[in-house]
Amino acid sequence: MTAQETPLSGATGTADPAAPLASARTTPAFRRLVVASSLGSAIEHYDFFIYAFTAPIVFDTFFFPKMDSVASMVAVYATFAVGFVARPLGGMVFGHYGDKIGRKAMLMMTFLLMGIASFLIGCLPSYDRLGLFAPIALVTLRFVQGFAFGGEYMNAVSLTLENAPSGRRGFFASWVNASGPMGIIAASGLIAGLGALYSREEFVNWIWRVPFLFSFVLVLIGTYIRAHVDESLLFRQAKAESKVARMPLLEVFANWKLATLRGCLANMVHSTFQYMSTVFVLGYAVKTLGMAPSSVTSGTMLANILEMFMVPIIAAYSDRFGRRPFLILGIVLAAIWYPIFFELVATREAWLLIGGLVVSIGVIHALMFAPEAAYTAELFPTSIRVSGSSLGKQLGIILGGGIAPLVGTALMGKTGSFTSVIIYFEVIAALALIAVVLAPENAKKALR
Repeated sequence: MTAQETPLSGATGTADPAAPLASARTTPAFRRLVVASSLGSAIEHYDFFIYAFTAPIVFDTFFFPKMDSVASMVAVYATFAVGFVARPLGGMVFGHYGDKIGRKAMLMMTFLLMGIASFLIGCLPSYDRLGLFAPIALVTLRFVQGFAFGGEYMNAVSLTLENAPSGRRGFFASWVNASGPMGIIAASGLIAGLGALYSREEFVNWIWRVPFLFSFVLVLIGTYIRAHVDESLLFRQAKAESKVARMPLLEVFANWKLATLRGCLANMVHSTFQYMSTVFVLGYAVKTLGMAPSSVTSGTMLANILEMFMVPIIAAYSDRFGRRPFLILGIVLAAIWYPIFFELVATREAWLLIGGLVVSIGVIHALMFAPEAAYTAELFPTSIRVSGSSLGKQLGIILGGGIAPLVGTALMGKTGSFTSVIIYFEVIAALALIAVVLAPENAKKALR
C-alpha cells in the first residue's frame, strides 16, 4: 500500500461521530436531483435489460442462423458480454470527465448514447437480409450501450451521494440502485406481456423490436428531467478551491489500486449472482429445458419488484450499522443458496423457478446491492471519486456479470452439469468475502 493510499482507512475523511446525526432534512432541489438520477438509471437499466431478455430468445436465429444451437447461444452471450467489455472504457472516459468537468454533463451524454443505441438495435435487419453486417452492427451498438452504461452509474451515485445529508448517504445513494429494478421490471413486464399477447413466431419475427423502439420516448423524458438538476455541491467546492485532479484516472492507477480492487470484487460477486440467476437461467430454461420464457421473465419481474423496495430499506440500515455487515451477509447467503437454486431450476416447475428467482434477486442480491453504491463511492475522495469508483465498479461488472452467462453456457456445454457453474461462483464469492471483511468501514466518516 502506498503512502497516498493509507487514507483508505479513512478515504472519505477522519471519523466524524456527528455525521450520522447531521440534519436529515432535504431541499426540493435535492429531491429533484434524486428523482433525476434514479429515473435516468431506471431508463438505462430498461434499455440494457431489454437486450438481456430478448437476446437468448430471438438473436441466435435472427443474427446467427448459420451456427448450431450451442454455438449460436455462445455467440449471443458473447454479444451480451461485449456491452460489459465496453463498460470499463465508458467508466474510465466518463469518470475522468465527471471528475474534471462535472457529474451532470456526463449524465446527459451517457443517457443520450444509451437510448439512441437501443433504438437503433430495434431497427436492425436480420442476417438473412443484411448478411454479416447485421451481427457486426449489433455488436457495435451493443458496445455503445455498454460504453454509455459504464459512464452512467457512478456519476449518478456520486452526484446523489455528494449532495445527501451525511447521515443518510447510503439511503439516498441506494435510490440509484433501487431504480435499476424499476427498469428491469418495465423490461421484463413488457416482454412478458408481448410474449403472452403474440405467438412465439410473431415475437421472433418483429414484436421483439417494440421494446427497443420505445427507448426513443424514454430518452426524450429522461433528457428533459436531467437538464433541470444542479451539479454536486462537493464537486463545485473542489473546483472553486482548485482541488480538481489534473489526471484523475492516472491518480487512481498510481495511488488507489487497493480501493479499486475492493470495489471490483464487491461488484463482481453481486453481478455474477444476478446475471447467472437471470440471463443464464433464461437461456437454459427456454432452450434446454423447454420452459416458457414467461416463467423466467415473470419471476424476474416479481423478484425485482421486491428488490426495489428492499434496497432502500437495507441501505437505510447500512447508514446505521455500516455497509460491510450487509455485504458480508449477502455474500454468505448467496454462496449457500446457489446450489439450492439450480436444483429448483432443474425441476422444470415454473412456480419453483419463480420462487427461486424471488429469493435470489429480491432478498439475497438486495443484501449485496443495497449498500454497494455508497460502499464503492466512499472508498475514494471527491477529486477522483467518479474515476476510481467507476473503474472498480465496471471491472467488477465485466469480470462478474458480463461474462457469467457466457462462462455458464460454456461450462454446461462441456460437462452438462451445474456443478462446474456452482464452483465457479463459489470461488468468486470467497474472494469477495475476504476483500469485504478486510475493507474499512466508511459509512460514518465524513466525505472529503
